[in-house]
Amino acid sequence: MAENKGKSAVTLYDRTVKYLSQIEYIDEMIGEKQDIIDSLRSSITGTSASTESERVQTSPKDRLGETCAKIVDLCEQLNKDIDSFVDMKAEVIQTIDQYVDDLKERRLLYLRYLKFIPIESCAKELHVSRRTAYNLHKAGIHKISNKFKDLHKIT
Repeated sequence: MAENKGKSAVTLYDRTVKYLSQIEYIDEMIGEKQDIIDSLRSSITGTSASTESERVQTSPKDRLGETCAKIVDLCEQLNKDIDSFVDMKAEVIQTIDQYVDDLKERRLLYLRYLKFIPIESCAKELHVSRRTAYNLHKAGIHKISNKFKDLHKIT
């Protein structure tokens, strides 16, 4: 029974870390989509400068229209991703504030999951040892894990 309980705690811990880490993944997706949009915009500039013959001029115009449509679609997706990012970030802030009373634990979780700073760098920022930073992280995650424990009871 104790073995099963330990396994359950690890699962809750992992789910909590995954939940908090979503912001960083969304942020990375936003950056990647922005890079694609920038690349497509650059290709339009390069494509529109080409004027060799009548046949060549018609083809770039078609590609230009297709590329513009792709840019518009990607910009719409990017705006949705940004909305998700803002909503998720607000939710994570609320979750950390609600479940983590200790200010050092809270600050470490803010640095790690809202600013995407590695725990080792968080330790320097907080002027604590790496071991203390990992302990603060673990304690904060366990407190937030209560959220998932409560949700698990509902479903």
